[in-house]
Amino acid sequence: MDQTVITTIISTGGAVIVGLGGMWISTNQVGKRIDDIGKRVDRLEDGMARRMDRFEDELRAFKDVVNGKLATLDSELARLMDGGAK
Repeated sequence: MDQTVITTIISTGGAVIVGLGGMWISTNQVGKRIDDIGKRVDRLEDGMARRMDRFEDELRAFKDVVNGKLATLDSELARLMDGGAK
């Protein structure tokens, strides 16, 4: 074989090895990034669930206050309609 052909084969083989190594590293990096994104999404979901629970508790407390005020108003109206203000 000619020296040029041997050099070309060796250079091409080296380039293929380097290219495959680069693809393997890139694939691992992409996989790592996907895992990182999954962890962040999980944390966001947990945070949203906690916020929603707090919101539901606050809404329930607000509803109780409003219902209490309406009950008081209803009693006052009933008292006024039954006998007037005394």
